[in-house]
Amino acid sequence: MRKVILGLAVAAVGVGVWVWARQGPVPTSQVTIGGKVSNVQFTKLTGEPASLYDFTGRSGTLVIFVATRCPVSNDYNQRMAELAREYTARGFAVIGANSNRSEPADEVARHAAEKGLGFTILKDLDNHVADYLGASVTPEAYLFAPDWTLRYHGRIDDSRDPALITTRDLGAALDAVAAGKPVAVAETKAFGCTIKRIPRS
Repeated sequence: MRKVILGLAVAAVGVGVWVWARQGPVPTSQVTIGGKVSNVQFTKLTGEPASLYDFTGRSGTLVIFVATRCPVSNDYNQRMAELAREYTARGFAVIGANSNRSEPADEVARHAAEKGLGFTILKDLDNHVADYLGASVTPEAYLFAPDWTLRYHGRIDDSRDPALITTRDLGAALDAVAAGKPVAVAETKAFGCTIKRIPRS
């Protein structure tokens, strides 16, 4: 049995598939599509407290759960940076949320500078925000309208490989919210590395 499992793991790595171990059940989201998010609390990378409502964009607010060490999140660095530049110019506030207990604030700040992530990144200490929203992986996006109702939740697009993208789900949702229209596909399944949570007793 061990040989079979090892063989499958080697084969997965050989074709570029990353396998993540689950750390137990992810808490159920307290906010569903159309529901209003609370003014949840973050911590700036410099240590000061910050609230979600501090980052209100006239067109809406986008929160993306990110990581420094996740290969999938890192594959999306350029796409996230480009989305932030484009949609910040169109009135959205863009926030990166790092909930991984294994990635300290100084590492997050250094990673953002090295990878050209020009949008605000906050620490979600003790992963309370991730638990509240039911976020499970990085990257995972939550798009809120100006009234703080959740309009989209899920993946950025449908392929880790930019050459294979067929659906830009998050971009379509941002365009719809900016235009004051309903989001055609309001929820998709995010994929990536599991958020490294603080164990709960």
